[in-house]
Amino acid sequence: MVKKLFYFLLAITFLIALYLTIFELLLHSFHAPFNGTIKDPIVHDTTWSYLIEQEYITFIELDLFNIYEKRHLLDVKKVLENSYSLWLYFSSLSLLILTIVIITSKNTLKIVSQYMVNLGIISLLILLGSSFNFLNTFNLFHSFFFTQNSWMFPKESLLIETFPLRYFQEFFLLFLVLTFLVLIFLKFYAKISDENFNNR
Repeated sequence: MVKKLFYFLLAITFLIALYLTIFELLLHSFHAPFNGTIKDPIVHDTTWSYLIEQEYITFIELDLFNIYEKRHLLDVKKVLENSYSLWLYFSSLSLLILTIVIITSKNTLKIVSQYMVNLGIISLLILLGSSFNFLNTFNLFHSFFFTQNSWMFPKESLLIETFPLRYFQEFFLLFLVLTFLVLIFLKFYAKISDENFNNR
């Protein structure tokens, strides 16, 4: 029972590190919907620089946003900075644990991979189910991180034009696909490791 709990906790740690890594990868590489038209590239690029470069700087282009949009951007920036800090923590912890496990017991790595795949598939199914009602999921996510409906803006808002709902839908889809591919790789790794272990 203690060993199972140990494997479960390791799998959760690795899975969180994986999710955060994929999130950070997409955050730094995917900034607009596929085949989408960017209305104002300067505002778009400047806003992304403000959000992810970890610097509190003022650009004249950001003055195009109203005070409520600026407040929301600041809130988003704080969330992204916290997610980055969590990514550093869980990635470092996972690398440390992975190094120790590889040195001491490769069989443990195989078992943890199996736990990680099972937990990952369950979480993916939950996320996939939530995607069928994406707007409610999107609102629930925002209500958890932002207070007093501060994320709600009219359709003609510059912020909505810069970050349309389609962008978040495609970001979410890419997250699911990349996570699925990594879990498939881990599943094959666990299977091959199991076969090699049995052939000894």
